[in-house]
Amino acid sequence: MRDVIRTSLLLIVFLTLSAAAKANPAGAVEAYHDRLLAVFSSPASSSDQTRFDGLSPIMDDAFDFEGMIKTATGSYWRGATPEAKAALLEAFRRINIATYIDRFADLKSGKFKTNGTREGPRGLKLVDTKLMTGTDNVVLTYVTRQKDDKWLIIDVLLDGGISELALRTSEYASTLKNGGVTALTQTLNNQAKALLEK
Repeated sequence: MRDVIRTSLLLIVFLTLSAAAKANPAGAVEAYHDRLLAVFSSPASSSDQTRFDGLSPIMDDAFDFEGMIKTATGSYWRGATPEAKAALLEAFRRINIATYIDRFADLKSGKFKTNGTREGPRGLKLVDTKLMTGTDNVVLTYVTRQKDDKWLIIDVLLDGGISELALRTSEYASTLKNGGVTALTQTLNNQAKALLEK
């Protein structure tokens, strides 16, 4: 009976947190942070592959990867075949996850603080946060957009102003110009492979 009650309570907590994540931008970002820290602080996450496996569903839930790559590639995305779009989306997803694994590789303990939510343009919401590791404080602002019934991250502003998505859009421009979506897909896959094999 106790196990049934305990299971029921855990389910209620999970559903409550899920509802909070869907209902508001700050809740979505905080749920992402909690799960992110759990992966990097876990003794079981000792290799890049185990971290990739652990982080993948978390980032899939938190980020609008399709919306991001559409923005970053513009007309090249619109002109691509469905097969090419699917391959590019998967490569973009993979390089994002690999980048975060590399970025937070030494994060054994830390704490995220949410400082508030601000209005952004075109219905976007900005969630201001700070990562405190004991030695560094990193300011991260998440740009979120409501999609269906969830708030999803579409960009991260480093130090409150440097757009990761804008940097990637600029970075991808020459590859797209010279080789199109196929070339960018190959480049992103190679970059992800290199990061995960470090």
